[in-house]
Amino acid sequence: MGLKSDAHLCVLLLPLGLPLGLWGQATTSQGAQPPAIAPSTQQAQPGTGGQTASDGSGIETGKRILGVLPNYKTVEKMTAGYQPISTRTKFIIASKDSFDWPEFLLAGAMSGLTQMSGQDPEWGQGVKGFAARYGASIGDQAISNYLTEAILPSVLHHDPRYFRLGQGNPVHRLAHALSWVIIGKTDSNHNTLNVSELLGSGASAAIGWWYYPAQERNASSVADRFITQVGIDAASSVLKEYWPDIRQLLFKKRH
Repeated sequence: MGLKSDAHLCVLLLPLGLPLGLWGQATTSQGAQPPAIAPSTQQAQPGTGGQTASDGSGIETGKRILGVLPNYKTVEKMTAGYQPISTRTKFIIASKDSFDWPEFLLAGAMSGLTQMSGQDPEWGQGVKGFAARYGASIGDQAISNYLTEAILPSVLHHDPRYFRLGQGNPVHRLAHALSWVIIGKTDSNHNTLNVSELLGSGASAAIGWWYYPAQERNASSVADRFITQVGIDAASSVLKEYWPDIRQLLFKKRH
């Protein structure tokens, strides 16, 4: 991966250490793996994003990782009683993931990192350079989210949500989370190649050709943005898989 991906490495690598860390913590303190947390029994905790009530559209409301990061497209537990979601709900999920207030803070943080590291020098420094980077970051996340979570899933009848295993061997859970960018689910509850993710991320990377500076308008930069986007989505799935376990351990320590 090129320079454009350097600022994202911590996002990609940190979640990958969660399975072994949590497994070691659980086996040391309990002698067993942490139990799955079902939506019907999960209690909300202030500032933790623990609320998982449904708003009737198929989206579990009030869901945030660390009380900040949007987590609206995660289904807490895979069950036999699968229910597809509507096209309207797919667009609601994409809108929440794109324009929820923490996303603007994240875009600002990433823009600041890329500016400090001197990436995209054609945009310059100062307020003007930051504004250009910030606009590109917001554009990247909105275009990618709408393509991978709303437009293509609606056309292809794919389900853009992430379905947690919530229990079992940590390696199996890690493989399940990482594979979600390759193997997805259809609206008829069948596994399928996740064309929505792969094609959507590729199209989003290509669209950046029109608003990134001239030095980024080449096949290598497009490929770099595509790999970064898919990598971030895979790491995000790992974080979503293990967030309830992290939350459980955090509050167990507090009490």
